[in-house]
Amino acid sequence: MTMRLNYLLGISFVGLIFACSNSKPDNADFTEESFPKTFFISEGRIYKNDSLFLGHPTLLRFHPDSFLIIEEYGTPKLIKIIDLKSGDIHEIIQQGKGPGEMIVSWGPEILGDSLYAFCGELRKVIIFAPDNKRKFILIDEFKLEEKASYRFYPLTPEMHVCLSNIGDERRLTFLDEKGKIIKKMGDYPSFLNSDEIKPDNEIFLSSISSTPDGNKIVLACIRTDVLEIYDTYNGLIKRLQGPLGIKLSVSRNAFGNGYMNRVEPGYFTYSNVIANEHEFWVDYNGYKSEKGKQPSFLEQYSKQIYCFNWNGKPLRKIEFDFPIMTFDVDWVGKMLYTIIWKGENPEIIVYSLNEIL
Repeated sequence: MTMRLNYLLGISFVGLIFACSNSKPDNADFTEESFPKTFFISEGRIYKNDSLFLGHPTLLRFHPDSFLIIEEYGTPKLIKIIDLKSGDIHEIIQQGKGPGEMIVSWGPEILGDSLYAFCGELRKVIIFAPDNKRKFILIDEFKLEEKASYRFYPLTPEMHVCLSNIGDERRLTFLDEKGKIIKKMGDYPSFLNSDEIKPDNEIFLSSISSTPDGNKIVLACIRTDVLEIYDTYNGLIKRLQGPLGIKLSVSRNAFGNGYMNRVEPGYFTYSNVIANEHEFWVDYNGYKSEKGKQPSFLEQYSKQIYCFNWNGKPLRKIEFDFPIMTFDVDWVGKMLYTIIWKGENPEIIVYSLNEIL
């Protein structure tokens, strides 16, 4: 199947008329119209492998030695690895609490040739790398000193970052290669009643990515439309909001022996974020929850990817004709890997980026 790619550039006088009729929200630093280029992708190549069955995939990562790493939920083994050179498939990480095991995978990430898997429930990180037979073997595992975290990301072999525990005044916690705390950094975005309720990483749950050298970090908030760019050593560079400029408020409700925060208005905004040395990409949904109505399966996923440079400048927007569950990019080969659920089972769809990058 070949990819049909239509590349649209706005004509100046049309853009001027459109801008005059669509004012930017007060809180928004950018809108949909801020992206100078829009690429519409309608078809891609389906990855075919008779040995592959995807149950409930939640995240996909491309490994530079031609592997696809797929995180799955509710399966006996939590990570599926596809060798794109041979077509071989093997699975790693048994569900459990013992050595080499996890309860649930909370987002695999690639650093160099190593695969880092994280289980928030056990505060555990397991590191794998391919051997000379192209099978991933366990290299190391450790527990985070941070008492709890929703997200973990490896910056370099010697330093990692995670979202700080709920209730911590600092947004980010930096860790050494064994999970010991090095330092904490950053504050939180504000919301309408932040003078009444203390902000934390439950309210501002975020996905994390970084430049390949680990010197810059991007956070993409999942419950509101805020993106944050950090310098690993010097702190926050920029916090930008868009495209909606959501004015967030938080209520706190009793739940068991504790409480839970309710965020209003409820949106599905950003989800998966990836980066290279020049730019970062994040998928955006924009679905607004309605009281008493459950979103459909497809409404929970994004149909577009936003691309920014590391100064926070919008570069381009990529739009799809069907929601993508997850994505990653082979920056060298200029290929976009996605998982899309159109029929009975999810499928891996591959797109060429030759006309985009």
